Amino acid sequence: MTNKSHPFHAVATLAASEGMTNLKLKVANDGTYVRLVQQTPPLFFKFKPDPSDSLDGTDLNDFKRILLSEDDCSNGPNETLALVKMLLKKFENYGSDTPTKKPNLGRYR
Repeated sequence: MTNKSHPFHAVATLAASEGMTNLKLKVANDGTYVRLVQQTPPLFFKFKPDPSDSLDGTDLNDFKRILLSEDDCSNGPNETLALVKMLLKKFENYGSDTPTKKPNLGRYR
């Protein structure tokens, strides 16, 4: 059962209508997992009241997590999207100066 009342649904719809094709809504676990994800730069937005989920660590491990509070999302999708745009601008170079994580290969001898 998808939770269409989650504030990110309206934000994603508004972003798409404005041509923001790089910002996508990721929904899983019957709608209990909802994130806004941008591939370049690798960022994702989590609504702070949402529970943590292992998908963040597996699917979005190399992405920067940005938490949006209830107050951040309380003034409707237009205001929330304006905040998201500001944060995307602030972190537009994220990843370009972040060292690539090397895989842990353990000890081989």
